[in-house]
Amino acid sequence: MRKLTLFFALLLTAGFLYAQNSNVRKAENALEDGDLQEAKELIDAAAKHEKTFDDGKTWYVRGTVYQAIVNENYSKEALQEAVKSFEKVMELEKEGSNYYTLTDLKIQEIWGNYINKGSEAYGAANYEEAVDAFAKALIVLPEDTTATLYAGIASQQAQDNESALKYYYRLIDLDYQAEDIYGSIISIERYQNEDLDKAIEVTRMAKEQFPESDAFAKQEINLLIAAERTDEAKDKLNEAIEKEPDNANLYFNLGYLYEELEQPEKAEEAYTKAVEIDPDYLDANYNLAVFYYNIAADMFTKAANMDLKTYQKEGKKLEKEAEVYLKKALPYFEKARSIAPEELAILETLEIIYSRMKMNDKAMDVMDKIDEVKAKQEAAAAEGAADGE
Repeated sequence: MRKLTLFFALLLTAGFLYAQNSNVRKAENALEDGDLQEAKELIDAAAKHEKTFDDGKTWYVRGTVYQAIVNENYSKEALQEAVKSFEKVMELEKEGSNYYTLTDLKIQEIWGNYINKGSEAYGAANYEEAVDAFAKALIVLPEDTTATLYAGIASQQAQDNESALKYYYRLIDLDYQAEDIYGSIISIERYQNEDLDKAIEVTRMAKEQFPESDAFAKQEINLLIAAERTDEAKDKLNEAIEKEPDNANLYFNLGYLYEELEQPEKAEEAYTKAVEIDPDYLDANYNLAVFYYNIAADMFTKAANMDLKTYQKEGKKLEKEAEVYLKKALPYFEKARSIAPEELAILETLEIIYSRMKMNDKAMDVMDKIDEVKAKQEAAAAEGAADGE
């Protein structure tokens, strides 16, 4: 009698297990027939039962059912259920197994679909639609930096700065380090949020990530000046110079600070020191050259605006003084050209100086170089446009 009872118990267990497995197969059939409601009810029942709860196939089928529901009538909850199901497959199955591989492909398929939709919407300037698509891609792969980046850019284009910041800060949390991202955050915090302290904080984070970049050091100085924390800026630079007296970058930033504070003599001294330490420092050479050139340009402009009587009395003398500053600027522009031979801003200013100083052969040489560089740029632009068609 005990054996008979046990036999019937085994039959009942096997029958129930079969019923649950049958639910998975029935859910697949219902999915193929397009009856999503029945498929959902069947697969949800199988996913809850202890006999099929730990079966990778159950969760794979559940994921595909919810994916179909999302495709027919999107809801965030349905997409989350699809993702949860596929994640469960990856948890239960061994890497390389059939359902593991199929699931990985499914996840990439859904993610890629939303990325493509977002890109198409962005290309059509439908920025809010693009953000929505990229946000859906992030439901699928929450730590994906591509979707996060695109969502941030599209949000900024849509002038939704709050969302843009959310995505940009998320990128930093994901250890996605890019100068443009920090630049965008700083700009939004400074100009849209008018939070100078936060902008300074982010600028300092950027300086740590990109110590070789002068851009963030300059921004920090500008921000400190805007926040009326000038003394802090000077103190920080002078303290750093005491520790690293041979750091040309620090002197360059000090020169930039003094220039912003309209203290030209101190700016000139600091820029000169930076060039002495590092003669091949492009920005220091260029800023010192521009410093002298601007003084000369102001003098030439002042002379040109004089009436004839005043010019005859003072103009010639002022122009000679201006030429002294042009001569001071010239070697630094030439050095900058040797470092960056195709930088148009340097070449075009050199052409003006050579012409003004009647160094006609050199002026013609620079003019030819300018034409060559512009032709290269136009050819590159045309090639890029052709590739984009």
